[in-house]
Amino acid sequence: MFSTFTFLGKTISLYAVCAIAGGIFISLFCALQCRFPRKRGGMVPDMQDMLLMLLFAAFGLLIGAKIMYAVTSIDFIYDKNLNFFANLWEWVKLLAGGGLVFYGGLIGAAAAGLIYIFHYKTPVSEAVDIAFAGVPLFHAFGRIGCFLGGCCYGVEYHGMFAVTFPEKNLGGAPAGVELLPIQLIESGLNLILWAILFAVYRRSGRRWLTTGLYLCCYGVMRFILEYFRGDLIRGHLGALSSSQAISILIVLAGTFLLIKPKFMDKIGERHDGEYAAALERLNQRRREYKESIKARRNYRKQYIKEYMSYLKAKMR
Repeated sequence: MFSTFTFLGKTISLYAVCAIAGGIFISLFCALQCRFPRKRGGMVPDMQDMLLMLLFAAFGLLIGAKIMYAVTSIDFIYDKNLNFFANLWEWVKLLAGGGLVFYGGLIGAAAAGLIYIFHYKTPVSEAVDIAFAGVPLFHAFGRIGCFLGGCCYGVEYHGMFAVTFPEKNLGGAPAGVELLPIQLIESGLNLILWAILFAVYRRSGRRWLTTGLYLCCYGVMRFILEYFRGDLIRGHLGALSSSQAISILIVLAGTFLLIKPKFMDKIGERHDGEYAAALERLNQRRREYKESIKARRNYRKQYIKEYMSYLKAKMR
């Protein structure tokens, strides 16, 4: 395995490549759900709105993931022998460098996405359900990047499929020690979860069901997988890791969405009527634009045809 490769003299991280690939795939997935909406669902956001929301969510993901990484790593970077400003500078360098925490990214992405939704008054429940149905697909690529980079590694393990990392790996995995490939296990489980959520979303018209199932399923899955993680920079709250504590809150939030759908429907239907009218006006402008393009194209064809006829007549 290797963490980087060289292209045109530039050293490129495979973790970044996997993250970009995950971003492309979740964007394509969400765009297709908007282009071919489920039959029994509610008001679906326009593809352009969905992609812009994902762009907002991407910025929130980076900010949230970086902040959570810095918070969970504070015990490892805080040096009592340095003054406050020196420690602060180390924290800034940590934020500017590598290191991301998924839960921080998930919370940041959700916050940024909801800001976009409520500001531009797009359909709430459908946009959220579509996005959360695609999150495991994005996460699966991210965990492959973790494996290639050597971060988020598993506990020491000497059985079948054990892996060893080389001396120079960006993630800090212990070199020469057989470890459990927990990153690949989580990637595979995320792909299975994505397939289940996709099937549920397409077959059911119930609002918030996909989001609630994701939060419950991933929260339980992550809580269990944390026992098989071997990396130290994760933060702890008592006997639980910080991710396990967040997992409990995530499962509670998902359970609430599943058992109180009528309460959430008031939020889910908040902008549907207004958005439908605005979308109809937008589609009308799009149709008019396409017709104008078609008219100009036909005009050019007719002009060229008449000009050629004129040249032929003149040559005679």
